[in-house]
Amino acid sequence: MEAAPFDHAAVLLACARGDQTAFHQLYDHEAPHMLALCRRLVPGDAEGLLHDTFALIWRNADQYDPHMGPARAWIYSVLRHLSHSRRIRRNEVPPAEAPSLPPPSAVRGSLGRLAAGSAPIAFETVAHAYLHGADYGRLSAWLRCGEFELRRATRAGLKELAV
Repeated sequence: MEAAPFDHAAVLLACARGDQTAFHQLYDHEAPHMLALCRRLVPGDAEGLLHDTFALIWRNADQYDPHMGPARAWIYSVLRHLSHSRRIRRNEVPPAEAPSLPPPSAVRGSLGRLAAGSAPIAFETVAHAYLHGADYGRLSAWLRCGEFELRRATRAGLKELAV
C-alpha cells in the first residue's frame, strides 16, 4: 500500500495562515532530505542552514504563489538562496574542479531518466546547480563548455524533467 503523496502546496499555504501543525508536518517530511542537501552545500554549518531555511520559510510562506511553480521547488529555492548567500558572505572559493556526482545508476525518478538520457551534460548541469549551487560561470569552468551551450542543455534537461 502506497502512502498518499505529500501536498507541499496545501501545507505551505496553511503555514502562510499561521498553522503551526502544518509547519511541523512540512518539517517532519522535508527536513531529512534538506539536511542531506545542506551537508553538501554548506558542510560546516548544515544544521544552521537548515534552521535558517525553515525560519525563512515560516516567515515568508505567504509569498509562495502556486501559479509560479510547485511548492517543493519554492521551498528548495529558499534553501539554495540561503546557501549561496552564506558562501558569498564567507568569501568561500569554489573548488577548481567539479565535485563528484552520484553515478547515473544511483539516481532515481525523473532525474534518473535525465542521467540515463542521451545528453549527460544536462544531468551534470542540473545536478551541479542543485547539489553544489553552481552558476553558469562555475559550470562552464568545471565542464569546460561554453555558457550558451550549458544554458541550452539545462533548459532542455529541465523540460525533460517537467514531462
